Amino acid sequence: MKKSWSFLKSFLVIFVMIGSSCTKPGIDFSFKPGSYIWFRNSGIELRFDSNMYCKVYYNYKGVRNTLNDVNSGGVLSKPTHFIVVNGKEVKCFKVNYDHLKPEPVSTEFGTGKKLVLKGIADGPDGIRIEKTLSVELYDKYPDIAITYVEYKNTGVSDLIINRDYCNNFRMDASLVDPDVHSYDFWSFQGASIAWGLDYIIKIKDGFKRDNWMGVHPKTKTGGGVPLVDLWTKKMGMAIAHLETKPQLVSFPVEVEPDQKVSMAIRKDINEKLSPEESYKTLKSVVIAHSLDYFDPLSIYSKLMADLGVEKKKPSGEAYEAIWCGWGYLTDFTTDDIYKTLPKLKELGIHWVVIDDRWWDKYGDWNLRDYTFPGGEKQVKEFVDSLHHQGFKVKIWWAPTPVQPAEINSFGGSVDPGMAQVMRDHPDWLIMDKDGNYPRDCRDMVQLCPAVPEVQEYMKQLTTRFIKDWGFDGHKLDAYYVVPPCYNPEHHHKYPGESYEDLPEMIKTIYETSKSLKPYSVTEICNCGTPQDFYQSIYTDQPVTSDPTSVEQSRRRVKVIKALWGTDAPAYTDHVEHIRIDVDMNDKSDTAKVGQDFATSMGPGGVIGTKFTWPGGPENMQLTGEREKHWQKWLKLYNEKMLCKGDYLNLYDIIYDKPESHVIRKGDTLYYAFYADEWHGDIELRGLEAKKYTVFDYVNEKEMGTVKGPEAVITPEFNKHLLIECIPVKQ
Repeated sequence: MKKSWSFLKSFLVIFVMIGSSCTKPGIDFSFKPGSYIWFRNSGIELRFDSNMYCKVYYNYKGVRNTLNDVNSGGVLSKPTHFIVVNGKEVKCFKVNYDHLKPEPVSTEFGTGKKLVLKGIADGPDGIRIEKTLSVELYDKYPDIAITYVEYKNTGVSDLIINRDYCNNFRMDASLVDPDVHSYDFWSFQGASIAWGLDYIIKIKDGFKRDNWMGVHPKTKTGGGVPLVDLWTKKMGMAIAHLETKPQLVSFPVEVEPDQKVSMAIRKDINEKLSPEESYKTLKSVVIAHSLDYFDPLSIYSKLMADLGVEKKKPSGEAYEAIWCGWGYLTDFTTDDIYKTLPKLKELGIHWVVIDDRWWDKYGDWNLRDYTFPGGEKQVKEFVDSLHHQGFKVKIWWAPTPVQPAEINSFGGSVDPGMAQVMRDHPDWLIMDKDGNYPRDCRDMVQLCPAVPEVQEYMKQLTTRFIKDWGFDGHKLDAYYVVPPCYNPEHHHKYPGESYEDLPEMIKTIYETSKSLKPYSVTEICNCGTPQDFYQSIYTDQPVTSDPTSVEQSRRRVKVIKALWGTDAPAYTDHVEHIRIDVDMNDKSDTAKVGQDFATSMGPGGVIGTKFTWPGGPENMQLTGEREKHWQKWLKLYNEKMLCKGDYLNLYDIIYDKPESHVIRKGDTLYYAFYADEWHGDIELRGLEAKKYTVFDYVNEKEMGTVKGPEAVITPEFNKHLLIECIPVKQ
């Protein structure tokens, strides 16, 4: 009888496992002692082996795929979560199969189920460690799994945890397409590493990028979006952490010797763990998806919003076209601005940005005598004059940098000498381990955002700009993130508080502005890199920030629409930044400038320009054919206002040809297609089962009628085609 029951029990386990392998709604679970443990949702499936190595499957439209390679006996293989102890990797934690059962869970992410896996591993030097891996699946998010781990020292001696790894996966593109290399992925990598560097990239053999989220030693950039995504034409997987404050971690991506691609979240710890003490990892998420990076970024944003890290509704003024005075460079005068205003009125531009350099020294932000010789009286009159003419005005400045006595040449244009705020308050500054003041990307020292007096200073500066001088918003520029602070005057709990609290400094600026002028617009430009997610929560207008090509600009607009909402006012920066046929390393302001408004407008971006008129640098002057071009596109922009529509993620920005974007406004769909040359079929996705008139609104040309939901056009174009599909009235 006992033998018969054992046989029946094994049969039932196998039956449950086979029956659960099909896609079905709801969360389910099955396991066989000593073998695989399955934890499934309708979109994502996780299969753990007896050592807690995990394989991820994705169900989409009836097709089940996987991208990650698992071989728990392989030299290169590693589990999703492991640690480095006393310099050696501790990877294989033998699962305890007793009492394995998911329990209901209800959190900020909704209702779901939580599975806890426990196991023991023997580490170096006779050390024993217990691993408790928690995995959460949620009804509202069928394509994700949230994970976190607690490691406990169950031995009799101290140990040192050097590093922990979360969501470590070895990815193999050939698992879904045997005709490609294992490394044949496209990737979104959200770390801010260097000005102009692509962060939507093709993985190639030998690729390696650390994706450190802190300040980079050479470039002085840092921050960004704590997410990495690898995708193919058939499937993608993304990893991110779900912490409410930015974290000093890396997202290493590397093509390994066998050509498979590893990705992970790595945190340097170097902490002692005494017997019976525990260490908890960050909470992280794996997201399985189809198409490109849009869906994982959108899901990540929704998860963070559940945690309270959510972008507020932007000011309506954030959608209006923008003119920036940077075309005149640093030595502009108020006369330069005044002379340009008639042309701005003619073109329908209502925002004016007073750019670098109206001020004297970083950190003080007093008026520069050259620009405003009449002091505060003149700047107030200047802003009032622009208001009376129907314009709103932003002011350029940077919250963290402070000018020391001496700076290198790349510090930019400044009045010489130390800022008064540094003379008066050296106790406000970030200090490194050696007692020095570390320098930022412009060779400035930095205010520590965690110091209450610094946040109060930000409030005072904001009040000066918005209330006293009358400006309507900010362009925050020339900074990224700050390094850990060791200033003994600050009494930090840990040095990383300075890095974590930078968004709080931005929050002070944003909320002070809104309290003074609810319609105010705050923009942050983390120059040439992914915009920092945590800081951008306190902005009205995320920006593509110095795109160096038309492709880069459009890809960045799609990032913004994913992270900050399908109708986010994605400012595409000055159209002149999109420098056609110019090497990305040529950042000079005398380089050939771009004029591709179709790239800004088609994906739903907010148009900006920095032309000069009637004088200014020759390459920036709006004369002749350039003026006609600007007039045409700004008229189209103001008529269509596609930036207020909803971006629909219906095309993969890489694999679908031509490159395609679609915006919905009411019952009309606006398509934007891009290719050097195109003559062939294009599928119009997203249409309903009715007739539409197809109209090329740039060239004012009717292109016939189509019927949805499956419709195809066969156009011929160079560079771009922008059309609208208008429902035919019955």
